[in-house]
Amino acid sequence: MGTAHHAIALLGRQDGVPDGGELRVRWQGVLRVLAGRDRVPGLIRGRCARLLLDDGLLAEGEAARLLGHALSFGTPPLEAAAWVEGFLAGGGLLLAHDERLLGLVDDWLTGVGREAFTEVLPLLRRTFSEYEVGVRRTVGELVRRGPAVVGPRSGGRPAGPPGFAPDLDPERADAVLPTLGLLLAPP
Repeated sequence: MGTAHHAIALLGRQDGVPDGGELRVRWQGVLRVLAGRDRVPGLIRGRCARLLLDDGLLAEGEAARLLGHALSFGTPPLEAAAWVEGFLAGGGLLLAHDERLLGLVDDWLTGVGREAFTEVLPLLRRTFSEYEVGVRRTVGELVRRGPAVVGPRSGGRPAGPPGFAPDLDPERADAVLPTLGLLLAPP
């Protein structure tokens, strides 16, 4: 699906149509239908939802709604794990940047029963093993920290884990400018 999605995007650009034209619109319609159908396997539904999210075609909170539906109590654990695998395929930075989605996955996983947990663990392990070490570390730190807390140093906003401040630190950002100048200078 990812390859077809990429190819359709390239075809539209090749024809000089910035949005991909009719073919891309039809493809996006197919992705929406598949993402919303309960009878479609979870892996495919999750992947369709992620492709739509990456293209900015899901409204605010729609990804969280689809994830919440896929991970609801009535969904068999293997089906839910397959949805998560499809949704998170291609990179876990999404979980590092959207704590709502991370919280939904974490809540679902902690609520899975003992027998079902041993069934879904290989799927989840395969999904997370594909992520870069830094992404796994960041997601692990966020899970270890738990839900974002509001502290006095954060100005009333959620405080991130160590090294992940809610705002840019101008002094630290300026410190890298000499090194960037050396790296980007012409030879």
